[in-house]
Amino acid sequence: MVIVAAGAIAFVRRDHKPSHPDQWDARVLDIVHFDEQHRGLKFKHPVAVDFLTPDQYADRTRTADSQLSDKDKKQLQNEAGQLRALGLMTGDVDLLSAENNLADAGTAAFYDPDTDRVSVRGTDMTVELKVTLAHELTHALQDQYFDIGSDREKKFTTSGESEAFRALVEGDATRIEDEYVQSLSSDQQSEYFDSNSASVDKSQQQLTDVPVSLQALMAAPYIYGPPFTEILDADGKQKQVDDAFKNPPVDDEQEIDPRQFLNKNDPITVDKPPLPAGVKDESDSGDFGETAWYLMLAERIPPLQALQAADGWGGDAYVSYEQDGKTCIDLAWRGDTDKDRDEMQTALDAWTAAMPPGTATDQSDGDLLRVHSCDPGKDSNITINGRSLDALQVIGVRSYLMLSAMRDGGLNADDAFSFGECVVEKVPFDVLVQVNTSQDNPPQSFFDALNQCQH
Repeated sequence: MVIVAAGAIAFVRRDHKPSHPDQWDARVLDIVHFDEQHRGLKFKHPVAVDFLTPDQYADRTRTADSQLSDKDKKQLQNEAGQLRALGLMTGDVDLLSAENNLADAGTAAFYDPDTDRVSVRGTDMTVELKVTLAHELTHALQDQYFDIGSDREKKFTTSGESEAFRALVEGDATRIEDEYVQSLSSDQQSEYFDSNSASVDKSQQQLTDVPVSLQALMAAPYIYGPPFTEILDADGKQKQVDDAFKNPPVDDEQEIDPRQFLNKNDPITVDKPPLPAGVKDESDSGDFGETAWYLMLAERIPPLQALQAADGWGGDAYVSYEQDGKTCIDLAWRGDTDKDRDEMQTALDAWTAAMPPGTATDQSDGDLLRVHSCDPGKDSNITINGRSLDALQVIGVRSYLMLSAMRDGGLNADDAFSFGECVVEKVPFDVLVQVNTSQDNPPQSFFDALNQCQH
């Protein structure tokens, strides 16, 4: 899908390779050695690390309105219309401001592969800052061996490929970050968790005006990327993770359901929907992706039903355009099986009925399901449940259960996924969210489901 907020990796074009320092900043040397040992790769050269004040960090992450072209501004308007047409946003939201807030308040640091620099918000080397650097320096290490910058991005032919690669990159870095946290003393861990909790609370307060759907699209790679890379490591050790960087997933389904990647099940090609009669030009088009379908459905129908429908994703395409002064979007979806099609048809019927009257329609067209929806307007007051972030936690729980079944139970990938799927189907949605977001012990219903699904 076209709407992707800024994350912990920045991509800018460069005309020449950046210079790099002759030696490491002494403050990060111990983290460099840790990353080398745990990632199984040696840095080819040092990387610059810029310790910035909050204002300096904001200057690097935010885009001024004056920097946008008329085409850029039109694209933002189109994206806002798409989000409202999909039931993921309501009102007159300033998307530039929202994406700036995500890039600034929503991150603590970023590695720019096209300038070969790490920018971090903070000038004091706290435990929390060290953990952040363990993540960002892993990106630098990835870049030196696998190229994660704009040259690599240009090779992707779909947004699905780009988003899946980003999840791989973030998941791998989070894996090393977690190992760094585990290496800390108990006192340091307590200090980190307290500090990080306060930082998360502050960030959430600063993001209250950012649509939850945008926050979810940004968070998705960090939720299903880490267990995906852990599953690769459990299946084939570090070599399989390295191989994935060389031949990465081609869509988000392969990380939401890692079996699809391990079994090399590629997406089905779906033709772009035709423009309606009388419409000459499209605003944009491409592939939509399982994540976008899941979030769209989960805002209107029960999230577990939405996930079951989205899991049947086989391929899709969309086109966006203006008609009668409104931004409209047409989507075509194809499932892997007839059962998948029927489940998605039921879900779409419920979703369409839950949208404002006259906004959306869905229909069956042979093997394809088609959706047509137009922006109901800035003043339509669409009801937003705001559960996109929570909905993603279900994927995280299922993937970590799959990982545990492989690593601790010795199950193969197919059986391990079935175990995770079984638990998710038996546990209430709010409990699944709690399991993946709270440090409190899960309720007994979660353990009951574990026991039932083990037999």
